[in-house]
Amino acid sequence: MKAQEFIKEGADFLGYYKKDERTWSFPDGMKFNTPHRSNHAARTILGALGLETDFENTGPIPLDQFIKATRNYIEKNQARGPGADREMYSNVYMYDQEALRFKAKHPEITHVAFA
Repeated sequence: MKAQEFIKEGADFLGYYKKDERTWSFPDGMKFNTPHRSNHAARTILGALGLETDFENTGPIPLDQFIKATRNYIEKNQARGPGADREMYSNVYMYDQEALRFKAKHPEITHVAFA
């Protein structure tokens, strides 16, 4: 038995819009291009961006706020030399690109979240 067959923990990065007053949804047929992450990894990424890390208990993040946070991180960390956290930089860059893709291809998306 593989670990993922019995461990139900983890999160995917999704884009959302408000379908009605109480319901969040995402576009039909939406494809998501980022990997499934452990809850810890998702919290670590959000923390690096200066965003709320308790994603399990908070609502989606406004898309533009998320993009601003990723852009700020990228600008502050792109010139760092050896020893810098290149893996975190690569992860943030990947989520930045995914958020920009959401904005360009699915203008109805207004928020993002790890869920």
